[in-house]
Amino acid sequence: MPDHLPDYKYFLFGGTVTLYVGPNGERMEMHKKLLASISPELNKHVNNDMKEGIEGVIRLPDEEEEVLTLFTEWAYTGDYARKNNSALAIVSARMEPGHDPWPSLHKHLQLCVFGDKFNISTLKKLAESKFHTEINRIESMSKRDTTGLVMVIGHAYDNLPSSDPILKFLAQYAAWKLELLRGTTSFNDLILTQPDFLTEFLLHLKGPNAKPTAPATKPQGDDHTPYLVQNRRLTRSP
Repeated sequence: MPDHLPDYKYFLFGGTVTLYVGPNGERMEMHKKLLASISPELNKHVNNDMKEGIEGVIRLPDEEEEVLTLFTEWAYTGDYARKNNSALAIVSARMEPGHDPWPSLHKHLQLCVFGDKFNISTLKKLAESKFHTEINRIESMSKRDTTGLVMVIGHAYDNLPSSDPILKFLAQYAAWKLELLRGTTSFNDLILTQPDFLTEFLLHLKGPNAKPTAPATKPQGDDHTPYLVQNRRLTRSP
């Protein structure tokens, strides 16, 4: 086998692990060695002397099925695809006044959280890049967008560490969209329940009235293929 091709035999014949996902415990299977190679945290879940480790079971009751589906796609291919990530869908979205970008942005953010939770830096950086790319494509917003924006901000502040740059970016973004958010019930509730967001938000109210710039984040999908083996020696096929 040429050196540039991944050694799929390494994990295809190494058995599988069963993941029970979400509050209803939906069952999915994933190759054990592949999952273990992605991060030290997942390796601990897969290889341990506890009951679940011995039985080859991982329970993820707090994760959504679609998030685990996207994570699994990334684990096997080095990338994941949301339907509205394609160039055709982006053009169509700009032409359709009714397009709602927030569910897709929410999924990217959920993958950021998943990557942070299990210390999967490559996945987190890729999801961050997709998140910033999509939010920067939003050319105009109306009152109906406030619910989606508030949802994204709330999820970020509930689940990411206080040092994460996405939190500062979202606070700046909210300050930029203050006139749109002002007086809405969802935004008022956000301010009352997220004191860290309020603190960061207030810091930017007196700043220049300009769209915030996302921090430079290089998508690292091409760096994932070496996870197919634990010694990280293999590279993606060109």
